Amino acid sequence: MRTKTVIVDDEPPICDEIEYLLGQHPDIEICGKFTNCIDALIYILEKKPALVFLDVSMPGMSGLEMAQKLNSMNRPPYIVFITAYPEHAVAAFATPAIGYITKPVTAEKLAQTLTKVRHLSSKVTTEQMSQITKVCVLSGGKILPMSKSDIVFIYVKDKDVYVRTRAREFSAMLTLQEFDNLLTEAHFLRIHRQYIINVDEILEIIPWFHGSYLLRMNDANKQEVPVSRNRVKQLKIILGLK
Repeated sequence: MRTKTVIVDDEPPICDEIEYLLGQHPDIEICGKFTNCIDALIYILEKKPALVFLDVSMPGMSGLEMAQKLNSMNRPPYIVFITAYPEHAVAAFATPAIGYITKPVTAEKLAQTLTKVRHLSSKVTTEQMSQITKVCVLSGGKILPMSKSDIVFIYVKDKDVYVRTRAREFSAMLTLQEFDNLLTEAHFLRIHRQYIINVDEILEIIPWFHGSYLLRMNDANKQEVPVSRNRVKQLKIILGLK
């Protein structure tokens, strides 16, 4: 997923230079450039980008004032101040900003800042995922919320994704990779490119070819699912197998 980014500086050439340098990072998407804080603020409050590069010294509303207003958002963007004056750093860190870059803006300075942004974004995403207790599935044209603990296994067949519980099977609304990212609990394991299982719902472990296994699961069909050879070691660790 690309990070939607806004650049705010009263000097258009600097906006263009930052845009050019950020263009070297494929995970960054420039969605707006502004030369005044009022227009930028209106846009950000509506579009909710994830990252803002903001000049401190702006005509009218300053970058510092704008940052304080953005902090009232439910999920404010990450703010990186751009300034020609190092002494502005003290004032900048009295705001919700995550950092500042002194002019001239260079590729190296931006790269260092983006490393921090990526780290913070990854941490927030992981925390958010761990708070999700349900997933949504489809049944008879209806969307049904399902507790993650009800999942026995998830699999792909003919490019469609299905969720199997102890009693039923449902069509999924997410890809297998999205489920893999969402199911962060230790008892969920991607054992094959086509299967994610709930380790707590394994009924039987059956030795199979070349040191691999089949797992008989606790669904209504007592389905046997394969374990890829490159996933065997992780499965053994989780199950305490030697």
